[in-house]
Amino acid sequence: MSEDEPEPIENASNAESVQEQNAPEEQDVPMQTDDPSPDAEEQHNRASENDFFKHSACIEVARCSWDRPVRQNYLQGCHWSPDGTCVLTTVNNDGMHIVELPTDLYSNDSVSEDRPVDLLTSAVHVKEGGLVYDCAWYPAMNSGRPETCCWIASRQHEPIQLWDAFTGGLRCSYKGYDQFDEVEAALSLTFAPVDGATLYGGYKKSIKCFDTKVPGRETCSWRTKSTASCMAIASTMPQTILYGSWNRSISALDARSGECLSVGNYAPENSHSAGVTWIVFAPDTESLFVTGARKDPKLLFWDVRKLTQPVRTLQRTCGTNQRIYLDFSPLGQWLISGDSRGVLHAWNLHELDEQGQPKELLFPLHWDCLNGVSFHPHNPIMATASGQYHFPSAWQDTEDGEPEVAAGAPEEVPPVAKGGDRPKVENSLTMWWIGEGLFSDE
Repeated sequence: MSEDEPEPIENASNAESVQEQNAPEEQDVPMQTDDPSPDAEEQHNRASENDFFKHSACIEVARCSWDRPVRQNYLQGCHWSPDGTCVLTTVNNDGMHIVELPTDLYSNDSVSEDRPVDLLTSAVHVKEGGLVYDCAWYPAMNSGRPETCCWIASRQHEPIQLWDAFTGGLRCSYKGYDQFDEVEAALSLTFAPVDGATLYGGYKKSIKCFDTKVPGRETCSWRTKSTASCMAIASTMPQTILYGSWNRSISALDARSGECLSVGNYAPENSHSAGVTWIVFAPDTESLFVTGARKDPKLLFWDVRKLTQPVRTLQRTCGTNQRIYLDFSPLGQWLISGDSRGVLHAWNLHELDEQGQPKELLFPLHWDCLNGVSFHPHNPIMATASGQYHFPSAWQDTEDGEPEVAAGAPEEVPPVAKGGDRPKVENSLTMWWIGEGLFSDE
């Protein structure tokens, strides 16, 4: 890992003075790209989302597993890179991992159900350095431009750190300070949409803003009444930060004035019953966003033009305090979510059932809690992450190292999708083909 100072950043009037006060720790920070979005040809070649889940089936194409339950190596979400070449995931007690997409899937129009499942290993591994609170890819990440291949992560007792996606080395740090002028860890992270020129960190009593090109101390900060446990920004409203909190509240922060507007209220029909853990905007309209909470079966749809009450409510099974992610398909037709039973919920937002609700499909993909879901940005491929904390009394190690069920442990588990038998504790990152499939007549 290089110990050199980063090269000067152009077009930053205050860069010199800030760098003198807050010298960056490691390598170069990413430079902004002229065209961070996929080119027109790539967008034109995207498979029609009408073909997603067309045969009511998901074909498993690749998997990476952490097999020993005694180590509690459960996964905590997964995120496709913006260029679709790899997946980022965090593993409890085992740091952060990047797993690459099998090369034969880059240009496939269909996949056979008889295709062998690729057993993957991590291409990049950042070893355990504390509990990972949140992570996010640099929005302009492109494998053809190595300087853009990076992600940010916030870990327990550490500042926000920028990591190199090729080497796994630390590039630099962004330090948020509390009222005692001590460095504190961010609990949630998000980049400014599209170009990633600005980085936002959610803290216990504030949201802080950092210039991505200038590592070091925050450039500005806004006090909040509650902890920012998750955040989201729409590209059409770059100055508005939506954030949820562990006290069930959702707020909209205007970065220009610092004013906060409450979303909904504490009435049961207008709020979650527990702490909000995830917010995501719909990519097709960006006036619609969805929120989910821990130990709360409700998914609430909100319209930024009417924040007093949700416009729609969907249901999932969420019996855990763990964050269970949501994700929209690239064109916004589908919304997917995991649940604590290992079942994938997929809603077609363009088709309504007799009750006027989006048509829902259920896929029992994992034996354990399905906590992470992520659509590939260009192809009909989906990544899922599974696992959750299991109390040590529920599992024992046999002499050969394989787990066995202890007395009194539950034995019933949901069925599993095509791919063979699985252990009842399943810590895995799995890739699924959800487009056109080739199936036998049997």
